[in-house]
Amino acid sequence: MAVLDDVVRALQESARPLSVAEIASLVGCDVRECDGILWQSPDKFVWQPGHKWTVVNQKSGITKHFVTDAPDARSNMMSATASGELRAVTLSTGLSMVVNRRPLDSEAFFTVRSAGSNITLTLNASHELFANLPMPFDAQFANSDYKALCEILLAAWALFEDGLPVGSARRAMEDARLHWGRRAVEMLRENDT
Repeated sequence: MAVLDDVVRALQESARPLSVAEIASLVGCDVRECDGILWQSPDKFVWQPGHKWTVVNQKSGITKHFVTDAPDARSNMMSATASGELRAVTLSTGLSMVVNRRPLDSEAFFTVRSAGSNITLTLNASHELFANLPMPFDAQFANSDYKALCEILLAAWALFEDGLPVGSARRAMEDARLHWGRRAVEMLRENDT
């Protein structure tokens, strides 16, 4: 215990972090013993870049008071459309596909994820494409042949991407999906002018 206290004192008195050899020299103990003390006391010592050590800074004992009824500073929701499941389908092959919508941190207007025999097709609720156009698979929009065609094409893409082997081919399709989302925004903006 005395060696531990000596190591703490040596590091506190030093103006800079010290190596194990420097600490052992100051304390007058074996380098291996000093190294063991440092690694076995993470509550007292911190390893620094350059294989140096220093003493852990003690946190202040100030109590923080949290405001529980602070008003929300945002003027409206961050996401334009709420998340939710739109449709679930079980195919004759045994695959099941769940289609949902939620805001994604991507330029792609949809993503495909698979786990076993389950495929999840997620439409990007925050994508510019869906700001003025109906979201496929959403029951609130009237059925039409064009809407049905769009839904079939998206589902077919998801099945195609799911069937690719994991590796470069699948990554290439994921990249293509991302680029497709960017091109969809370009076409949307062209049609607005």
